[in-house]
Order: sequence, then C-alpha cells, then structure tokens
Amino acid sequence: MSNPSTRINLTVPLDLAIQIERDSDKRGIGKVQFIKEAIYEKLKKGETKEELSEIQHLKEDVLEIKRILMILLEAYNNK
Repeated sequence: MSNPSTRINLTVPLDLAIQIERDSDKRGIGKVQFIKEAIYEKLKKGETKEELSEIQHLKEDVLEIKRILMILLEAYNNK
C-alpha cells in the first residue's frame, strides 16, 4: 500500500529554489521532504486569529502610551 498524497505544483523565485536546494542538502533530505516539513512547522506554529487580534491590541496600546509620553514630554519642555 502507498501513502495517500496530494500533488501540488509550486513556482518559486530562483533565489528561494536555490536556498531550498542548499538547506535540504545540508540536512540530507530531499527537496519535497524539506518543503513538507517547512509547511508542517509553519502550520503548527501558525498564529491564530486570537493571537493576531491580541498583537494588534498591544500595538495600539503601545502607540497610545507613546502619544501620552510625547504629550508629557512636550508639556515638560514648554515649562
């Protein structure tokens, strides 16, 4: 019996293809296996919508703190 597989054709820029070739050679695995592992790791580590929302919220909080500090600094310098 063979393992079930889904065929996907990829078109990648030449520099990325060279990098994939080099990295797969360094690890002693084929290009296909290297790409499968990279996709699996990306999906496993993938950010969820909740994480992205929280990151965006934190960015907004940091920007608000920055604005407050700039206002305080400006007020202090104008004394």
